[in-house]
Amino acid sequence: MLDKYLKNLEYVGKSAGTQKTYSTVLKKFMTWLEETSGVTDPREITSIDAVEYRAYLQKLGRKPNTVNTALSIIEAFCAWMAEQGYLDHNPVAIVKRVDQVPQPPKWLTKGEKYRVLRTALKEKDSRNKVIILMLLLSGLRASELVNLKPDDVYLSDRKGFLDVLGKGNKKRIVPIPNDLRKPLGEYLVNRKAISTWLFSSQRGEKLTYIGLYQLCVEIGKKAGVEELTPHVLRHTYCHDSVSKGIPLHIVQKMAGHAKLDTTLLYTQPSQEELQAEVEKLNFT
Repeated sequence: MLDKYLKNLEYVGKSAGTQKTYSTVLKKFMTWLEETSGVTDPREITSIDAVEYRAYLQKLGRKPNTVNTALSIIEAFCAWMAEQGYLDHNPVAIVKRVDQVPQPPKWLTKGEKYRVLRTALKEKDSRNKVIILMLLLSGLRASELVNLKPDDVYLSDRKGFLDVLGKGNKKRIVPIPNDLRKPLGEYLVNRKAISTWLFSSQRGEKLTYIGLYQLCVEIGKKAGVEELTPHVLRHTYCHDSVSKGIPLHIVQKMAGHAKLDTTLLYTQPSQEELQAEVEKLNFT
């Protein structure tokens, strides 16, 4: 039953990453269910099982978002079984999620951002420089960046854009600002190796997520910024866009957010920004 559902995820076009997450979560749940209740048939899942599993994950210290994601995946599995006629209803649909307070994503402070930029601009390998600039100035997801091809880049003297295949196989057009157009154009002209992909590894193969992640970490170390990741650079792009007064619906479109609620997270102040403001209350 589970294998059939996972195969269906592939059929309906879910990404490899999504398929892996669903597989991991559901297999862990079914293992727990068998160990605690002796149940091996997914058709015997009840709302009580989901409630108990929620308590189990919380006892392990899992964050609310992690618990809620697991419940949502189990619910989706049960919804599919109901649609296929294996269940007469979805038992997990009534199970409440764990309350959580949305936390603003981690982004770079102004000082950290400029240190990263200065470090990137000093890189001898133009590929490394352009990758960091692109993450900071276009806000692409890691998966979107590594899947770019040269033909996805459109440049002219006064404008430019990226034709991006985003999350859920949804295409969007991402504008390229002036500070990125020139180095990107030079990179395209001077690329030593002709590859199918815009950014390739040192061996000429497609750049992997791990390779991209390691590059960001290395740049971060040189710049004195801990835990610099592609996602932190994307968050910085979104935060900067909101901070500079770009309308939220436009930031949502540029970043490829499915819901405006995601974009609204970038309107929240970070801990550093809160601290800076409260310091204004000092008497000296």
